[in-house]
Amino acid sequence: MKVIEKQVYIVGFRKTDNDERETSGETCGNQIDAQAAMNELSKETPQQLKLFKFGRAIPVV
Repeated sequence: MKVIEKQVYIVGFRKTDNDERETSGETCGNQIDAQAAMNELSKETPQQLKLFKFGRAIPVV
C-alpha cells in the first residue's frame, strides 16, 4: 500500500486569551485559500484568529 501525505488548514478563533479556540469545521486544502478565508473573517469579527496546519496520511489504492 502506498501512503501520501495531505495538508489540511483550519482557521481557529477565540474572543479572549483565556477562551478555548473554536473552528467552523470548514477546512482548506491549501494555505493561500486558508489565509484568504482568515483575512475575510478578520474584517467581520473582532475575535482573535489563528491558522492551523494539520497533516494526515491517506491510503492510495
